[in-house]
Amino acid sequence: MSDAFEFFTIAAQRRYLRLALFLGKWLMRLLSASVEACLRSNFGRRYMAMLLGAFFFFLICSGLNPSPTFLTNLFLLGLLVRIISHFIQVFHRRRHSIAEPHSLSTGDSWNFWQRFVSTETTVKRYIEPGLCLVIGLFVSMLDPFLGFWLKASAVALFIKEQISRMKITHRIIEANDAKIAAQGLNIGLKQYQQGQSQGVQKSQRAHFPRNGQHP
Repeated sequence: MSDAFEFFTIAAQRRYLRLALFLGKWLMRLLSASVEACLRSNFGRRYMAMLLGAFFFFLICSGLNPSPTFLTNLFLLGLLVRIISHFIQVFHRRRHSIAEPHSLSTGDSWNFWQRFVSTETTVKRYIEPGLCLVIGLFVSMLDPFLGFWLKASAVALFIKEQISRMKITHRIIEANDAKIAAQGLNIGLKQYQQGQSQGVQKSQRAHFPRNGQHP
């Protein structure tokens, strides 16, 4: 088979699909982290590397823009300031022995939303992506690059939160199935142990001769 038709083989398509999924996954993570740094606080210690990667990713992409505007530079500076403040918060927690969240925690939403929304998951899954999308639509009139970035980040954040929701639901179902299986195994084990104990008692029972006569 010639090289021209190698692209259309099943093996090549699977390889390109895995590569596309890998790049899409990291693009989604970096885009969402660039807005999470501004929308949330109290990040996990290991998730700070993702925020730092998002900053450098935005720095590289904004550097490729032939005509950067003041808003792009302002967002870049604000993103750097927010990430530095998050790093200070992480060191402050460890220094003062404050309870830390999960090391890969994506942060807590603003306390402002608690006045209007009952659950934080609703804020993370719907309100924050919607807010980024609305801001991106307005910013696009002044800065097309930053507006496109915010809109793409809103879509990435929404997809990321939905994937996280599906993973959590799957884990809950798996945990519930494991609990039911463990309960059934526990019942069977108790019945098995009771059967063994009854067998031991029968084997140890004394046998008396018939008619009261001893051998």
